[in-house]
Amino acid sequence: MKKNWSKLIIAALLIFVVVIVIVIKNQKSKPITKVIIEKKDSLSQTTKPVAEGAICETLPEEIKPEQKSEKVKFEQNVLATVNEYKISKNYFDTKFQSLPDQYKGEFKNDNEGFLDQLVIRELLYQEADKNQYTKDLNNISDTEQKKDKAIEKLITDISQKIQISDAEIKGFYDANQSDMKGATYEQVKSDIRQYLIQQKQGNVISQFIENLKQNAKIVKNEQWIQEQNALKPANPLDLAFRTGKPTVLDVGAATCTPCKMMKPIFEELEKEYQGKANILLLQIAEHPDIAKKYQIQVIPTQIFFDEKGNEKSRHVGFFPKEEIIKKIKELGVK
Repeated sequence: MKKNWSKLIIAALLIFVVVIVIVIKNQKSKPITKVIIEKKDSLSQTTKPVAEGAICETLPEEIKPEQKSEKVKFEQNVLATVNEYKISKNYFDTKFQSLPDQYKGEFKNDNEGFLDQLVIRELLYQEADKNQYTKDLNNISDTEQKKDKAIEKLITDISQKIQISDAEIKGFYDANQSDMKGATYEQVKSDIRQYLIQQKQGNVISQFIENLKQNAKIVKNEQWIQEQNALKPANPLDLAFRTGKPTVLDVGAATCTPCKMMKPIFEELEKEYQGKANILLLQIAEHPDIAKKYQIQVIPTQIFFDEKGNEKSRHVGFFPKEEIIKKIKELGVK
């Protein structure tokens, strides 16, 4: 979705890809599914909220699943091992119960996904400990708080080393000049820098986590995972694929303005293509497993699947009805 850079200047907000550092903490925190967007009055230099219709919501970068688990016999109550460190069922339950309600909802039907988060958290802590980020934390008696603090120090250190050159900023400005609506390079330079830093931080931290996973010995309790997957309710997308018809999926949120604009369009399409194609409008908060599987990072996102459930194309942001119809026709629907 294009950004009107004369009105939409992304505020300084680092969303660590390490969801765990935030999610696992006991205290309540802000949702991780939104990027704060503000506009700056270039005359007064005061920051004001963007109008509701200008909000575009961005999701954290997807964390790829860790390496395949070995088939081993697990001790009772052990769900995974991370370089021999054991994650027990009791630990899993305690951490899940400590989550704010908003995150409990996200992982309610995704126990494997929550286990993945605990695995990544432990990997990060082990790396932080190895690099002596725990050195000055002996005054913290609570083990879990100590882990969180060490991970934060590690991630902050990585993030602070990221720099953006003037050439990168100018290149971005030139590439998106049509969206600047007359704003000069100097007027938006600092805001573009902050935006690019946030973007690069996400990429660097994501790759850092991926490297840790590749070099670690991670083994998950496959029997427990199979049991959890069997308990999962069938999601609407899987049910749609079983019909053997092409499927159009829109993933959004009730509070997202572009998402609200998509709702009447999909309601019309659902009536017009009844029996010919599946038209699905899903809320990301209700289907985090779908968002994770298809790496949805910005809402609304539309994905077009063929009759076999294969993704053929996707679009990010508001999508006019006539453009959606063109895509549906490309799937062979008349």
